[in-house]
Amino acid sequence: MAVISGVVVDTDGRPVPDARVYLAAGPGPFPDVAALTDDQGRFALSAGADGSYTVECRSEGDDAPRTAGSAVTVRGGSADPVEIRLA
Repeated sequence: MAVISGVVVDTDGRPVPDARVYLAAGPGPFPDVAALTDDQGRFALSAGADGSYTVECRSEGDDAPRTAGSAVTVRGGSADPVEIRLA
């Protein structure tokens, strides 16, 4: 099973803790699970197979909820780390 990992940051590059990260699209079936970022904004998600995925993030803050996403390609069971920047 492949793992997609990365970090969620704000517009200033600071880590965003407790953001909900999930797979929004991918090749074939994939687990319908979400991960919460840690204190450093890091996350890891399991991906079922090689291919192109869309990773999305939602953060509930003091203001309105913020959402963002990023495309990632899994090859050979691994992927480059993803950085999601919340506006």
